[in-house]
Amino acid sequence: MTKLHFNYKDIFRALRLGFSAKKIWMSSVGLLFMFAGYGIITYLAYLTAGVDMLSVWQMYRLLPFPSPLDYAFPWYSWVIYGVAVVWALVAFLVTGTAVSKVAYEQLRGDEFFEAKEAFRFAFKNGGAIVTSPLLVLAFIALIVIMGLILSLIGAIPVVGEILVALFAIVAFIAALFIVYLLVVFCFAIAMGPGVIGTTRSDTFDTLFEVFSCVNEQPARLAWYTAIVAFLAWVGSSLMAAAASCAGRIATVVAGAFMGNKLTDAMYNAAFYYRISLPEWWPGFLHQLFAARMNLLGLPQAYLPSDYISISWPNDIAALFIGLTFYAVTLIVVGYGYSVWFSGMTLNFAVLAQKKDEKNILEIPEDEEELIEPVPNEALKDLKPKPAEPEKKD
Repeated sequence: MTKLHFNYKDIFRALRLGFSAKKIWMSSVGLLFMFAGYGIITYLAYLTAGVDMLSVWQMYRLLPFPSPLDYAFPWYSWVIYGVAVVWALVAFLVTGTAVSKVAYEQLRGDEFFEAKEAFRFAFKNGGAIVTSPLLVLAFIALIVIMGLILSLIGAIPVVGEILVALFAIVAFIAALFIVYLLVVFCFAIAMGPGVIGTTRSDTFDTLFEVFSCVNEQPARLAWYTAIVAFLAWVGSSLMAAAASCAGRIATVVAGAFMGNKLTDAMYNAAFYYRISLPEWWPGFLHQLFAARMNLLGLPQAYLPSDYISISWPNDIAALFIGLTFYAVTLIVVGYGYSVWFSGMTLNFAVLAQKKDEKNILEIPEDEEELIEPVPNEALKDLKPKPAEPEKKD
């Protein structure tokens, strides 16, 4: 079992703990299902809105982002897009729980805990994973409904505004409580998988742990989470830099005797690869993304080149190389994803010790799943033997 310091020093283990082929593979597979489902359902939303699929492809490629300011999107298309967002969130949380479970078992000393067992655990506890943040949203929705009822009361002639004024302080407190619940909702998504992966808790126990961390250790929770986010960004950036260098080396070596054939295929492959940020995001985020891609030598990530068909073998090669670009992207993002949930597992381990003085890495005595079953041969030896008949003289 790993010996923790139970302070900020443990959080920096996330970069090393997340650097695991198993966890990166699990993260990449989870991201693949998340992005694939999101992309397909979002394209369906555009289709129901009557938008040309070719226009969506030229703008976003595989990850479209409808704008909230797009009034041409009918309400039913927004409902379909909501399903896409829910799909992405569920895939994100389930995969995060599986990664957290592997990280937890590794911290306890089990280096060979299988990925399929972790995913089986995550699907088994899928209800708690999903309903924990949704329950917080349900509380927020209930408060909003009560506010709408107050608004209806305010529409009453003559006395309506007076009644609303009398309940103004109550309305302010309710709005302030919504802000608090939104904070809890964010942390339920961020650290919920880590809580479930370590404690096997249900919906209410998970929310209790999240509320407890927010209320009792708010400074450490915010500080440690910021460290984990920074480490996840650093890990993803280092992996991206390594992937960029590897790609350049592979291009030089593989293209030594190919002439312009590989260059032409790479040029066309860049046409398939594009990552577009939502248009409604702030401009500085777009500039930051462009600067980072330029630093890695990947301007085609946001400025894809035009496709120039040379020959059918080149077209096939360009398609497969373009798919390779996406596979490498999943690995790069997957490492950051692995660092994030490994770090949030460590985060909860430290906070649990601070607020409850318990080490979650210690094996509970009443944990039935960790009790090794007794072999059948041993059970036979434990059965009472029939008494031998007394011998008469």
